[in-house]
Amino acid sequence: MTGTRPRKALVIGAGPVGALTALSLHRRGWEVELWESRDDPRGVDAAPSNLRSINLAISSRGLEALRSVDPSLAEQFQNEAIPMKGRMIHHVDGKQESQIYDPINEQCINSIGRPLLNQRLVESLPEEIKIRFNTKLSRVDLNHKYAYGSSADDKNVVPGEEHDDGEIASTGAGLSSGSKKGKNKEKEDSKSTSFDLIVGCDGSWSKVRTSMMRMERIDFSQSFIPHAYIELHMPADPTKPGGYAIDKNHLHIWPRHSFMLIGLPNKDGSFTLTLFLPFSSLAALTTREAASRFFLENFPSAVQIVGEKMLLDDFENNPRGNLVTINVTPSAWSSHALLLGDASHSMVPFYGQGLNCGLEDVRVLNSVLEKHKVPSTTSLEVGETDPQLELALKAYSIERQADLKAICELALQNYTEMRSHVLSPLHHFRRFLDSFLTRVLPSKPSSLHLSLTDPFPTKRVRGWTSLYEMVTFRPDVPYSEALRKENHQKEIMVWTGYISGLVALGGVGSVGFKLARKWAERR
Repeated sequence: MTGTRPRKALVIGAGPVGALTALSLHRRGWEVELWESRDDPRGVDAAPSNLRSINLAISSRGLEALRSVDPSLAEQFQNEAIPMKGRMIHHVDGKQESQIYDPINEQCINSIGRPLLNQRLVESLPEEIKIRFNTKLSRVDLNHKYAYGSSADDKNVVPGEEHDDGEIASTGAGLSSGSKKGKNKEKEDSKSTSFDLIVGCDGSWSKVRTSMMRMERIDFSQSFIPHAYIELHMPADPTKPGGYAIDKNHLHIWPRHSFMLIGLPNKDGSFTLTLFLPFSSLAALTTREAASRFFLENFPSAVQIVGEKMLLDDFENNPRGNLVTINVTPSAWSSHALLLGDASHSMVPFYGQGLNCGLEDVRVLNSVLEKHKVPSTTSLEVGETDPQLELALKAYSIERQADLKAICELALQNYTEMRSHVLSPLHHFRRFLDSFLTRVLPSKPSSLHLSLTDPFPTKRVRGWTSLYEMVTFRPDVPYSEALRKENHQKEIMVWTGYISGLVALGGVGSVGFKLARKWAERR
């Protein structure tokens, strides 16, 4: 067709989700430009450096998303990550208890540092993708499909703050009035571009989302949990095999009911530790002596391994992070803008699905574009609405909405399980029943190789399977179906308990009646 040109996508944020989005759209034949506020990570030391970054656990959903774009990426990350086969529970008395995630099929989740994952994904981007590092989004003209950026080290840009993904997001509603606007305009105009679609992968405090909310009635909610997180460090132990002071193939948890400490392994033999503690409890630890008593009373085994001085130094000096749940509906506006990853569904990290869900967004988006046969070229002028693309983005937003709501809810629920329920005898009994019933009534995936146009072929899970398996190891099952199935299985457990109780009560009543009759006869 004469007068056609490649569609252009502007992706904001080169974190894991942004980098995979850029690669996916490039593979579809789009022209792609990527803006990132941080430095270029390629070719530099990828050692953990962001003390607000919890280690990532990539599981089957994330790997399937990588595989859908480039199979070699999934293989590479599996080789670079450390498999974790279960949780290792550390009790106060020093006793350790292994809880295997998948005792039947022995599937694992994989620990990988965010810097390394991010670096490898950016390194995978071909040179045809134009990447602008040290460039943050200043404002977006969605009507005319134009974005304005500024250098991250500009002195007069709109004030911003760093969120969990390390991106920069403006704290204001746009450019301020007066002289500041005049000072910034020349710099912004020097970093500007048109687009057919802007994709906000710019994290919890997304600037793309802010621009969308000015254009449309968008439901937005955010809620913080009353817990802070603080990153700590367990160094490698050269006297132990592989340098690991504790078993490297477990996710380590020190659960203490209202708070907990977790540890994930790194390739160098160290562990990234994260303390989750209510702000109210944190406020009482105002002195080094108080913090020392807290750690010695609650985490004596961790203190013994790390060393009291190092642990207290990290606790005093490392930043306190907030944990927020964000939901946005719809996640698309017209044919102009789309939100992926934390920009549309930030969640607490306790199910290890924040990364996996964000990468899965890319797989689902790709399937929707394929299903709606959105071509890689367009004959429209920049700024015009594209009805075909608009229909596809609307379909993505509607189809994804229930799953995103479900996983945010499940992530909150799993925090209670990790810090408290894992200590309960009922939790162990439920795990035993799940394992037993899964063997008796197995539920098998619809396909080992998922369809490009149908990301979730298993619309209804048959048989019996644990919630953890559905969420973590079944990319063929949507999150909403995993939640529905688990609620159904809980109802079965409850009714089974009632029936068992009635049977037992009936048996006791029958025996009691017989004894009473014999007593009466003797009288």
